Amino acid sequence: MGWCQHGSVGTPSPDEIKAGVVGVFDRAAATYDQVGVEFFQPIGRFLVGRTDPQPGERVLDVGCGRGASAIPAAQAVGPTGSVLATDLAPSMVEEVRRAANDLPWLRAEIGDAEQPQDGTFDIVQAGLLLFFLPSLDTALARYRDVLAVDGRFGFTWFGEPDARWEPVFAALGADLPKDERPSARTPEQGPFASVERMHDHLSAQGWTDVTTETLLHEVRVRDADHWFEWSWSHGYRSVLEKLEARDLLAAAHDRVGRLLVEMSARDGGLAWRAEVHATLASP
Repeated sequence: MGWCQHGSVGTPSPDEIKAGVVGVFDRAAATYDQVGVEFFQPIGRFLVGRTDPQPGERVLDVGCGRGASAIPAAQAVGPTGSVLATDLAPSMVEEVRRAANDLPWLRAEIGDAEQPQDGTFDIVQAGLLLFFLPSLDTALARYRDVLAVDGRFGFTWFGEPDARWEPVFAALGADLPKDERPSARTPEQGPFASVERMHDHLSAQGWTDVTTETLLHEVRVRDADHWFEWSWSHGYRSVLEKLEARDLLAAAHDRVGRLLVEMSARDGGLAWRAEVHATLASP
């Protein structure tokens, strides 16, 4: 359930892709992970369980959002360690600073996940981020540059979607141009297509000891209105904004709302299985 790239006029440049992502998440920051849906924090804890920060270690958390993985990492390293949490969305950075007020060894700064600043870190971690980046390989090379010799890199990414929800996403974007419709499917090509392809890609980029663990997390919402409230609060906001800009949102809301009411009656509630991979590698 990530952010969908614009496909309106030609192919967007890397700067346009970044600007689009930053704008969406900056506007979503006030409600991101704040609408009563258990999603980003459990996944953040899952990532930190894989990167396993130890007291005194130095952690770089890129694309930190509101701190779902940065804050538990800071709690793990303690005051003898340090966490630098970066995000290109200024509002997200401000939210992390407020949330980490009692963790002075956690610094939150505006920063590009694809080009992190110089430094040496024991851990680089990225939660549900890498598929947004214009150049995955540029980021991977940079993470190797800033990691200590015995450091580790961990990141989460989406696995197979819950097929029961495909009709919902199809109905949501039905009125949009084909190249702007949201997709609930796993990419057919590239490293995010499967765990095997991700491992092969990392190995080709010079990473070693690559392992992946998978979390199956059940996500629940109360009703159709709650689902839309949650969708406004994260990356799917981009799709809703496209619909709103074309005066198509009300029709999509009604169409999807009817589907969700039917699903709730049939299944006894609204829930889906989020499959999330956590991959760990060494430089």
